[in-house]
Amino acid sequence: MNTSCLASKVIVWCRKFFSISEDVTINFKIDIHEDPDCWGVCEQTDDKMYTISVSDDQSLRDFVATIVHEVVHVKQWETGAWDGDGETEAKQLQYAVADRMWSGGVL
Repeated sequence: MNTSCLASKVIVWCRKFFSISEDVTINFKIDIHEDPDCWGVCEQTDDKMYTISVSDDQSLRDFVATIVHEVVHVKQWETGAWDGDGETEAKQLQYAVADRMWSGGVL
């Protein structure tokens, strides 16, 4: 499975898992990040529209976890609920949710 198809599958599953409304648009792109501590970014580009960009220069598990991390930020923006910059929640969920997808046979 190529990275774009994988990313799409992860985003679709996370949208349901986090109860993100279908009227929210989540765009995805591969983008190599220069910062070694930043593997992905989520930007709100318009009302109910987000762009997630993720570096594919990482392991498969890390790639999936990074997408999950950024979808958590979409959820936070849509619900208006997060503490600080939202990173603590995103970091706590990224591998737990990614591993849940694997153990559930999603990936």
